[in-house]
Amino acid sequence: MTKDLTKGSPTRLIISFALSMLASGLMSYVYSTTDGLMVSWYVDVDALGAINAASPFNDLVVGFAASVISGFSILAGRIFGSGDLKRLRNVMANVVYLAAVLVGAATVICAVFCRTFVLMMNTPAGFVDMATTYLFISVLCMPVSAISWVCAGMFRALGDSKTPLTISAISGASNVVFNFFFLGVLHMGIEGAAYGTVCAVALGSSLYLFFLRKRMRVLIFGKEDAAVSIPTIKILLSNGIPLGLLNGVITVGALILQIAVNGHGEDVVTGIAMGNRVLTILWMIFQSFESAIIYFCAQNLGAGRVDRVRRGVRNTLLLNLGIGAVGTLLAVLFGKYIYMLFVGNHMEIVAIAEQYLFMQVIFFPTMVTLCMWRGGLQGLGSTVPSVMCGVIELISRAVICLFFADNLTILYFAGPLAWIGASIFLSILYPRTLKKLERQCALEKNAEDALERQSVPEQEVPTK
Repeated sequence: MTKDLTKGSPTRLIISFALSMLASGLMSYVYSTTDGLMVSWYVDVDALGAINAASPFNDLVVGFAASVISGFSILAGRIFGSGDLKRLRNVMANVVYLAAVLVGAATVICAVFCRTFVLMMNTPAGFVDMATTYLFISVLCMPVSAISWVCAGMFRALGDSKTPLTISAISGASNVVFNFFFLGVLHMGIEGAAYGTVCAVALGSSLYLFFLRKRMRVLIFGKEDAAVSIPTIKILLSNGIPLGLLNGVITVGALILQIAVNGHGEDVVTGIAMGNRVLTILWMIFQSFESAIIYFCAQNLGAGRVDRVRRGVRNTLLLNLGIGAVGTLLAVLFGKYIYMLFVGNHMEIVAIAEQYLFMQVIFFPTMVTLCMWRGGLQGLGSTVPSVMCGVIELISRAVICLFFADNLTILYFAGPLAWIGASIFLSILYPRTLKKLERQCALEKNAEDALERQSVPEQEVPTK
């Protein structure tokens, strides 16, 4: 079911959209945590370690492909906002073509060089075989996952965030059931964990295809809409590739920082991991609003409503600053008790987690500003600046890790310093982009008004 984001209160529309995405993210977080526990219970801790060893590369490849395909939907949102449904169906066709080529190539390369990638990550010898098996099965599932990525992005571009939420809930719950069947009943080991995920993904993709025919027939293209459009492909790639690169650059930056942290011992690694468990929930909130802004801005740009873009981003920024303040207070006051659920009375680890958390949350205003402006620019089609933000963050983390790897306190500030650098960059670019688009929309409106005046026939002057 489509939803027009160009009408109604911008703040209410963005909040409603973001809450659906946040609920989906939280459910995925809970289900993934449950899956990890089930592997630990029904297989062993080594199997869980092997999955974690394979995760960085899997996250990098899957994250890149999913981000690129998600970026394709930005153009769809803009076209939907303009009301050109025929072109929208042609965009859908070209999205399918590009996704098939991208995911097909990635699947073949990753499957062939799967073990090589595992070894390149310096995986412990005891984990290599299990990590390779899990990664191989996972990458073979990417073409099935791509159906969900395409449909989820296109649904959200047309204002429907509730259907992806429903499907996420069903597929996530089924993942737990499938894992119990393969692990607890059939005792298939690490292969069972991979097969459980594959089955859940297949169910989710099947549901997307079902709802596509039931609720989003506007996206179903026929032969007359299926032509390959080179101009459209260029625009899709200009939106999608930068988002994929942004995800990849941020992931690489996080890996560099993790390598530096690993050199400070097990307690520090565990403490920071615990701190990130709390931070992940807060980051989900900001990233959900960022995603909502992307689709809101895309539709309103298509409708020529840059004034709504300005108002929506500004109000969402203020709202998230308030959420960040409340979240900071709760994290500082109650974070300790969450850590103790995982590590018990190991207070030295709890102290590390508390210190790390505090040094992150005091910079949340910068993080919030970065997310809101970055989302606004992406929705307006300026995706390259997002990559530049990622590069700035990567360089910041790399410099700190290179020169201050032995100073744990400075390492704690690697993330916040990266946010500050990227925010300064966007503080210059975002206002300029808005002003440029406002002038452009004003010129287009004046041209349309002039054309309408020319098309109205002059009244004949009556003769005596």
